Order: sequence, then C-alpha cells, then structure tokens
Amino acid sequence: MKRAKLVVALFFTAVLLLGCQGKDVGGGSKKQEPNEEGIVPGKAIATSKPDEVELPATTGEEYIQEDKGNFYQKFIEGKEFTDDKEALEKSTSDAVDAYIQEVGKKNTKKWDEKKWATSITGALRAGYKDVAEELENYPVVYEKLRLPDGRLLEDLTMDEVTKDEDKKVNVVMAIDSSGSMKVKVDGEAKMALAKKSIESLAKDLPESVKVSLIAFGHQGTGSDADKAKSCNAVETMYPLNTFDGTAFGNSLKKFDAMGWTPLAAAITMANEQLAAERAENTENFIYVVSDGIETCDGDPVAAAKKAVQDNTNVKINIIGFDVDDAADQQLKLVAEAGGGEYSSVKTKQQLEEIKNVWKEKININTWRWWAVHRFADNVWTTLDHNNAVDRLMGKSFTIRKNEEKRFKELLDRLEEAGKIDAVKKNAISKWLWDRNDKINTYFSDLDKKKSDEIKANLKIYQKNWTRLRSRLGCNHFENIAWRTFF
Repeated sequence: MKRAKLVVALFFTAVLLLGCQGKDVGGGSKKQEPNEEGIVPGKAIATSKPDEVELPATTGEEYIQEDKGNFYQKFIEGKEFTDDKEALEKSTSDAVDAYIQEVGKKNTKKWDEKKWATSITGALRAGYKDVAEELENYPVVYEKLRLPDGRLLEDLTMDEVTKDEDKKVNVVMAIDSSGSMKVKVDGEAKMALAKKSIESLAKDLPESVKVSLIAFGHQGTGSDADKAKSCNAVETMYPLNTFDGTAFGNSLKKFDAMGWTPLAAAITMANEQLAAERAENTENFIYVVSDGIETCDGDPVAAAKKAVQDNTNVKINIIGFDVDDAADQQLKLVAEAGGGEYSSVKTKQQLEEIKNVWKEKININTWRWWAVHRFADNVWTTLDHNNAVDRLMGKSFTIRKNEEKRFKELLDRLEEAGKIDAVKKNAISKWLWDRNDKINTYFSDLDKKKSDEIKANLKIYQKNWTRLRSRLGCNHFENIAWRTFF
C-alpha cells in the first residue's frame, strides 16, 4: 500500500513539475539551463511509462548470493546492528555522498532503470548471504534425556510410571508490578497479559495444589523520591491456599504497574511462605513474570540460592517478558540459581505459548519425562528454537529495512541533483522494490521451513503422548502428570 501511494505521489509530482515549466514566478520567468547530462532539473525525460517497466528475472536466491556493495563495505559494514542510530545515519549519508560524487563523473544521460538499479545495488546493497546460511543451517536438535542411573528415558518401565505417590504441592506466583509493565505489547499492557496468564495457570491446577500470589513494586512511582516506598512494596495478594476463582480474580484487581523492581525481596517473601510448608513429601515452586532487572539494590541470584537451600525440592521458574539484554542475563542466572527454567518472550503469542506449557502444551512431551521431573526440557528447547529463528529473521529484517531506507535516500538525492526525474525515479524504484520483495519472500520461505522442521520434531513427542494417554486413561494420566510436574 505504501509503495502504491509512492507511485501515485510521484506521478502527480511529475505532472505538477511539467505544468509549472515557463510560468511566471515572483513577477518574472527564468529559464533553467540543462546540466552536464543535458537534463533540466525537475523536467521529465522521455522514458518508459511506470506500468511498462520490465522487471528482472533474477530470483531471491540469486540476490542473496550477491556480494556486498563496495560503498556498503567501505562505510556501513560493521554498523548495521549498532544501537548508535546517529553513527548508522552518518555512515549511510557518507556512502550516499560517495556514490553521488562517483556517478556525477559519469555520463548517465542514456542510462535506463536497469543500468541505474545495477549501479546503485553494486555500490550500496547489503550482504544477506551470511544470515541466510545461518538460518538455513540452524540445527533443530532435541537431545535424548537420560535417567540419573544412565538409562534412556524411553527405557523406563510402565510400573515406574504408574507408581502412585501422595505428594503435596505449593505454588507461589510473583508478578513484577514496576512501571515498565504498563508498556503495551501487541496492543495490550504487559501487566494485563501477565495477569491473564497467571490466572489461567492457577485455574488449571489440580484442586489439591495450594497457590499464592505476590505483587512486587506496585506502589509509588518510578521516580527517585518514591524508590524506598516502591522497593518496600512486596505484598501477598492471595495467601497460600487452594484455588478459589472469585478470590483469586479479586486479588489480581488489587494492584497495577507502578514503580520499581524489588525482585530479590519478592523471591525472599515467596521463600518464607514455602518454608512454613516444608515437609518430606512436599514440592514447592516459585513462578515469576518480570520485564526488567532488579532495581532496588537487592541480589535476586543470592535470594534464589537461599530459597533452594531452605526448601526441599524448590524450583524457581522465570519468564522474562519483553526484556533487554541486561535483564535477560540476570533473570536467566536467577532461574539457574533457583534450579528452574528461564524463557524470554517478546510477544503476546509467545506468552500464550508459555502459559500453555504449564497447562496443555506440555502434553506433547512423554510421560517418561514427567517421571523424572524433566518433562519440560524439550518444550523449552522448542521455545529456544523458535526464539533463535525469530532472532535470525529479525536480523534479516533489520538489514532489509536499512537497505530500503538507504536506496530511498539515494533516489531522493539523485532527483534533487537533476540526475533523474520523477518518472525515471519511479522506474528505478520498481526494480529496487522488486529485488526487496524477492529477498523478503526468500526469508519468509526459510522461516516457514524451519518452523515446519520444529513442528515435525514435536509430532514425535505428541505421538508418544497420545499413545500413553490412551493406555493409562485420561484422569489417571493427568494426575500423574501434575504430581510429577510440581
């Protein structure tokens, strides 16, 4: 749609320019002289009509294999993914200046759109080969899991799986209520999405499981003046007890995203609750949803280690929701220290997938994993695979976006310099955007190929799940699953 608008705008620009030639402006008319190419700046040249431009037969794969442009290598390469936008803009401007200077020395009067497009891409195109090969060769691997005695999980006997154990389970859920949780993801605040996810999980817990809800950072503001107040705001909204839908729902309404992030204090409070429930046949879990790093001078890694030391069978699982690199690293360390799992999600859909891990989607794993408390490994591996593919796709998108912006800037400069007119500019654009579309399609196809490969691996485990579920019976199977999950 944007390109269609550009074509229309360029067409009317050409018409207006033609209509303005020779008119009296400011009380008199001034004839513009042709430049060294014989082109009057702003005046249309006889060329192919926009709808008559013959596009190249070059394939997306052929574009992918092309070498980087000479001015791209000289000025831009190495700055493509920098966080310094000014540095990238300057390097882009330098590359465009260099091309303008070089092409200014050539007789381009008879250049058609093909010649122009070839010249422009030869100088300023990015390199896609490396990221395409990395995506193409990304290994979708699921390692086989082994029991502590060295046996493969598939060697576990049916008697070992169906052994009935009377376990008690306690789950403490903690929600980051810092001000950044107000930020919207996919049109909805992260806080609202986190609450929905937590509530959905709590609803599906077996009736015997006790659950608690903690909010942290839900008072004050993000200002320095309110730091102490906010950092002390760690509160139990739903005391550790069996799930009551109405009471739990009301507890979620008691807080919202407000201030700082006392993550360490939240883990400490959760640990204190679970310490009171410690028993020989009891398993305790802490689930945290957070979008940022500890900001209240606490040490969440130390708090997680202490929780493991104080409680038997405690696991701390963390979801990093739309976090930056610093938070991603810290939250991962906290989960590792707490003997649990960490996953980073960026979208509403990914958060939904994580929620399904704790409910239904975990069923794609086999009963054997549950029997040794390792059921989630390949689910997390699946999410890691998806995240890795998304990262590579994001990398290719950044390259394409920067390249398209660079080409547009150059075309504008060429038109301003009188090297091309609006009609020629449009014809060249069609060549460049056709190239961009083919590269987009190539990466989209690669993305689908990898997604299908991941799904194919999951079907193996889904098949095992279906077979075992039918042999054990639904209710009996679900009870075993929850006992070994928690």
